[in-house]
Amino acid sequence: MKTQTITYVSSFDEQKLTGYHYATQKPKALVAIFHGMAEHQKRYIWLAEQLVKADFDVLTIDQRGHGESLYDGKVKGYFADQDGWERNLADLHAIVEIVRTNTGLPLIVLGHSMGTLVARCYLKRYPQHIKAIYLSGSLALNPLASTGSFLAKVIALFKGKKYHSPLLGFMTYRIFNTLIKNPRTLMDGLSVDTKNVDVYIADELCGFHLTAQGFADMMGGMIETYESKGWIVHDKDVPIRFVSGREDPFFLPGGLEKASKCLKDIGYQNVSFDYIDGVRHEIFNDVKKGELADDLVAWLGKILASN
Repeated sequence: MKTQTITYVSSFDEQKLTGYHYATQKPKALVAIFHGMAEHQKRYIWLAEQLVKADFDVLTIDQRGHGESLYDGKVKGYFADQDGWERNLADLHAIVEIVRTNTGLPLIVLGHSMGTLVARCYLKRYPQHIKAIYLSGSLALNPLASTGSFLAKVIALFKGKKYHSPLLGFMTYRIFNTLIKNPRTLMDGLSVDTKNVDVYIADELCGFHLTAQGFADMMGGMIETYESKGWIVHDKDVPIRFVSGREDPFFLPGGLEKASKCLKDIGYQNVSFDYIDGVRHEIFNDVKKGELADDLVAWLGKILASN
């Protein structure tokens, strides 16, 4: 596996974003992975290795405020001083386009958790070259998204945009952990696999709270993902698949059904969803990650064979 480091400087505010292109000799397609909130791209190296073995090129990118793309090189959970969600999307697209045009490969988008919101907003803005979308650990539309966004903006006004609010942190993590029976840690909602939970907790680039402005940006992104306005369906038959753990506490009951219906109502016809028994939020880092990687490869193979 050949690995190329990509350093991109945003035209918006000169923030630096880092990505990695994992290449194989005879690739079938390019899989762009958008990670979740409060984690980073290197947690998906093992998945990139599996995809490369199956003859897929893989692009991973640390989104703004995450991993090697911390704001000003130091602030976690902060996208930008203004229009952070839009700037993050535009920067991701610029990096994806650099690799896609250089390789000439069909584009597959894979998003996890917050990355599923990013992936769907990406489809909304840049649909032309997307051949399929795979969404793991999807976040359902929170009925309090507008309230949460307003609260975050008020906190940002009084405490500063880069303030890490314990209240917003509670709304992000701990409230969902209450749905886990006899939790061992505050992050048990992530995974049945205790080793994965412990590694996540020990990683200084994981588990942080979004800043007040970052939280407001993400809530805005969630609202945009689920609203019907602004969508132009470029390809109504593009395959879109939701896959989440049956024991995932990070979505409300019926979350996948509602998320799937939302896209179908917009006009996408090839939308499906699956619940995986025995796992929680991070399906690609939980106890069934190997078989799920195999399932992903098989699904991608069918899609490319049918085109």
